[in-house]
Amino acid sequence: MYKKYILLQLFCLVLAMPAWASVTVTDNAGRSLILEAPARRILALAPHITENLFSIGAGSRIVGAVAYSDYPLEAQAIPRVGSYGQLNLEQVLALQPDLVIAWPGGNPPAQLERLRQFGIPIFESDPHSFAAIAGNLRLYGELTGLQTQADTAAAELESRVEQLRLKHRNAAPVRVFYQLWHDPLMTVNRSLLVDQMLRLCGGENPFADRPEAVPQLGVESVLAVRPEVILTTTEEAPHDWIERWQRWPALPAVQYKLFYQLNADWMHRATLRALSGAEQLCLHLDDARHKLGRDGRY
Repeated sequence: MYKKYILLQLFCLVLAMPAWASVTVTDNAGRSLILEAPARRILALAPHITENLFSIGAGSRIVGAVAYSDYPLEAQAIPRVGSYGQLNLEQVLALQPDLVIAWPGGNPPAQLERLRQFGIPIFESDPHSFAAIAGNLRLYGELTGLQTQADTAAAELESRVEQLRLKHRNAAPVRVFYQLWHDPLMTVNRSLLVDQMLRLCGGENPFADRPEAVPQLGVESVLAVRPEVILTTTEEAPHDWIERWQRWPALPAVQYKLFYQLNADWMHRATLRALSGAEQLCLHLDDARHKLGRDGRY
């Protein structure tokens, strides 16, 4: 009888313990990743990764981050292990991460391979659409055991994107030049998140079909497509960027004075804040439609 009582106590104790099973996910590069238990010590190797981990409640698990991982405010206190383009491997190993979330678009492949040789699990995160951001949030939830919080964040993103889509699905199109950089002139093709934002708001990107993700252009190429709106970001444009375009008064954007600046982090970081970027962009294009006399639907 006593032995049965002890066995019953042990059984109840086991039931009360967190039953963490191994975690198996596929990252954005198509690699399968297996963790014996949800990650507790995470290295975040890009600003968008740090931000997204905080958004699902996993910020306290980040033991190391890279330069410019500055949002939310608490992220600024996380130890740095270099920049996204150059890691200090000694610092990385000293932090003893049980998971590295890397950015294949920026982190050095040779250094990532070196970390794999040390047996550190690496998840590659490179979302370029709102659907991919939501998918990454859910995968982060699986990797950390914070699935409920991750599902909530992803669902909020999907709901707000759908609201923008429905609001602007019949909006009159506006031809937009997105000035990613000024010297040389650069823009984006359809593979990047900015282009999805433009399409979501009824904007037309005349360089969407270029093969390069970030096409480098001559001024003549921009003049040829006659943009009705020119957009850039407050952080990346020179103070006289509008004056430079005013040298071509025949441009519709110049005639109607349709120049707008957006928050760079909202436009270029694949995080929940990209929703704020899309909402701001939609407001600007709605304003442009009004000034162009296209308030009606088509």
